[in-house]
Amino acid sequence: MKTNLLGRLLGLSLLLLLLASQASAEMLSDIFRLPVTERTLTNGMRLLVVERRESPTFSAYLRFRVGSVNEAVGQTGLAHLLEHMMFKGTTLFGSTDPGRELPLLARMDRVYLDLQAERQAARLPGGNATPERLAAIEKEFAALQEEAKPFVIRNELWEIYRRNGGIGLNASTSRDGTQYFISLPKNRLELWALMESDRIRDPVFREFYTERDVVQEERRQRVDTSPRGQLMEAALATAFMVVPYRHPVLGWPGDLENLTRPQAEAYFKMHYAPNNAVAVLVGDLDSAEVIRVFERYFANLPPQPTPPPPLSGEPAQLGERRVRVEFPAEPQMLMLYQAPPFGHPDTYPLTVLGSLLGEGRTSRLHKRLVEEKRLAPSVGAGPWFLRSAGLLMIQATPRTPHTLEEVETAIEEEIARMQSDLASPQELLKIRNQIDVEAVGYLDSNAGLASNLGNAWALAGDWRSLFSDHEKLKAVSAEAVRDAARRYLIPRQRTVASLVRGEAPARRATAPSRTPTIRQPWE
Repeated sequence: MKTNLLGRLLGLSLLLLLLASQASAEMLSDIFRLPVTERTLTNGMRLLVVERRESPTFSAYLRFRVGSVNEAVGQTGLAHLLEHMMFKGTTLFGSTDPGRELPLLARMDRVYLDLQAERQAARLPGGNATPERLAAIEKEFAALQEEAKPFVIRNELWEIYRRNGGIGLNASTSRDGTQYFISLPKNRLELWALMESDRIRDPVFREFYTERDVVQEERRQRVDTSPRGQLMEAALATAFMVVPYRHPVLGWPGDLENLTRPQAEAYFKMHYAPNNAVAVLVGDLDSAEVIRVFERYFANLPPQPTPPPPLSGEPAQLGERRVRVEFPAEPQMLMLYQAPPFGHPDTYPLTVLGSLLGEGRTSRLHKRLVEEKRLAPSVGAGPWFLRSAGLLMIQATPRTPHTLEEVETAIEEEIARMQSDLASPQELLKIRNQIDVEAVGYLDSNAGLASNLGNAWALAGDWRSLFSDHEKLKAVSAEAVRDAARRYLIPRQRTVASLVRGEAPARRATAPSRTPTIRQPWE
């Protein structure tokens, strides 16, 4: 009886799995048939529109093909800081009197440059700076900041969107892109077009030096006092020797504390051009109306010369690299294997390889290190493909009293098995089902579909790659996975970063701030 009951339960489970798989496939088929309307304006700006009638709302995603990889040496962190500044308003909103405010901001920039020069002279042997002169400039700069405060209408962009039913107002900066998000009622399409086109046409970077302090504090929280942040920053700076992906998105501290508003304005003019942007709108919209509104508000934005691209790729790694980070935290490690950039044919088997190795509780590394050997409480693996380079990452934390060396040996043993044995049909079926589930998840919402279409355009140059990549991933064979493991997961092509318990680093001295730190609603 027990055997028959168990057999019926197993049969029922398989039937439910088959039905779920069929439902997932049908949903994906519906999603992949969604009509995407494309339009490119005469100034080069792209527009994608998807009509979906589930609710009387739409989601908008505006992406600029610029991130920290596009920063000049000495100006790291500028792309992320500029993202913050884009919420400060324009001459149309954000100020009580822009006519009086703008000359004051220009004067503040000139005084700050004098302050920078005086501080630099004070640090140099034989410099002609004097404490009295430095104090006088600091006092003048602080007075200008106080004088500018009454002109600022704080968070007016946020309040306008909120009063009109907007939700999900946010932005993010990555190494390859900067993107802005909002969801609104369907009858607020023209409001979105007005606000966003004005932010591109006429931004005013008010409160720049105050907001720079906010970003410095963000870096302290996410990196300087974070063991994971410290380890990742050291690992990437070691793995990438040439391509600027080695620089943190939040910037190096010495660069961040010296950024100026004129630098931000020059960076904005170069990269925030319509011919370097895509807008994706998904929801209860009429494509013809969206195109009319889009052309009305965005077509007169002037294009700019195409920004110079970053270096084309990371040179082949000629030997293993190791970096050790001392920090008052439990040990952990990262193994970074050099991989090709986004769009390379090998990214598909590498993606499946990463899932087999370290995605979820059924992955090989989890079963071996966490469940069987109990060497680690957690382990994970996965690829990271960028426009100009790529990595396959493995992360693990030893379980006391086991060591980093034991964990590393166990990972190497599992990699050796991937290089010698073929993945089973059951393992590949699980991965293919995960690919379907993930696709349904990130395409099922308006905001998710908009951001994924925009990301595909930014990385691959064509939104259609979002759908073609799905099929290519599902077509990966066991032989292709094994070959990718043999080709890429070799010691010569890896960086091993280890965090060991040590003293906390001394806090870096920075110039004193005379303005309060203000957290914004979207942060």
